[in-house]
Amino acid sequence: MATNNSVLFVCLGNICRSPLADGLMIHEVNKRGIAAQFKIDSAGTYAGHAGEKADKRMRKTAANHGVELKSIARQFIVDDFDKFEHIVVMDDSNLNNVLNLTRNDSDRNKVIKLRSFDNQKSGKDVDDPYYGGIAGFDNCYNVVSESIVNFLNKLLEQD
Repeated sequence: MATNNSVLFVCLGNICRSPLADGLMIHEVNKRGIAAQFKIDSAGTYAGHAGEKADKRMRKTAANHGVELKSIARQFIVDDFDKFEHIVVMDDSNLNNVLNLTRNDSDRNKVIKLRSFDNQKSGKDVDDPYYGGIAGFDNCYNVVSESIVNFLNKLLEQD
């Protein structure tokens, strides 16, 4: 059964963006002393990286900011709708892939894009840094970090 503070972050391969969001959310709730109130995980819509750690470039970028990424990649499954109250996706492709698996309005209402919580509430995609240089990973970190803080604050306002 999902709790109000159960969050699943979803990207394509679950090795860059969603592990970063997962790690940053864990970092934030630990920093605030409220980790016990949360269930946090990440998954990918593609299973090709299942069982792998986050991309080493993403882990290094996060570590440079004092954030450890411990997640192991797995594929998003329909049962995740029963386990998580919030399904937070990184881009429109992830959004469509997850929405295609919904069974009802309750499932659909759980799905939202992470950048709906950036400072501009832009709803834009979190760009996938996988095929780019280190600047893409730094940009990804900044975008995801800003959005995670705002998302967490929104969840705490609702409690």
